[in-house]
Amino acid sequence: MTHPEDDNIEYELVSKSEMKREMHRWQALGERLLSLRADQLATVPITERLALALEESKRVTQREARRRHLQLIGKLMRDNDVDAIRDAVDRLDPSTETYKRYQQQAEAWRERLIRNDNAESEWFETYPDTDRQPFRSLVRAARKEQSDDPAEPIRAGKNGKRLLRWIKDIVGEPSNLTG
Repeated sequence: MTHPEDDNIEYELVSKSEMKREMHRWQALGERLLSLRADQLATVPITERLALALEESKRVTQREARRRHLQLIGKLMRDNDVDAIRDAVDRLDPSTETYKRYQQQAEAWRERLIRNDNAESEWFETYPDTDRQPFRSLVRAARKEQSDDPAEPIRAGKNGKRLLRWIKDIVGEPSNLTG
C-alpha cells in the first residue's frame, strides 16, 4: 500500500562518484585545518568532536594510519557547516580571494576612520558591539600619526596598525564579513 504523501517527496540522486569527490574535498579541507596554528584554529567554527580529531592527528604519524585518520576527519566534517569552515580558513590563507577581500575591507575601514570624523558613527551603527571608548581613543591616536596633508597616503604607525588589527578582529567574524 502506498501513501499519497510518498508521491510528494523528491529525492536528489547523487552518484557514488560525486559522493567520493565530496568526501575528498572534505578531507582536503581537513588537511588545511591541520596546517593551522592553534590560535588560528580557534577562529574556525568547528564542532568539539572535529577539534578533538584534529588534535589527535598530531600523534598519528604512520602513513596508513594518517590516511585513515584523514578519512575520519572528512567524515566528521559532515556534522559541521563546511561553507563556514572553508570561509574561515580562506580568510587565513593569503593566496585566496576571501583573504584579499577581508584585507581590503579592513584597510578601507581604517582609512575611512582616520580621514573622516563621521565614519565613527557609521562604524558603531554597523558594528554596535564595539567597545566605544577604547576604540575612539585608538582612532584618535592613529589620526595623530598622520600628516595634515589629506593627499598623502595613510601612514602605518603603531596605532594605525593596532587599529587595523582591531578592525580585522571585528570585521573578520563570519557574521560580519560582507561581499
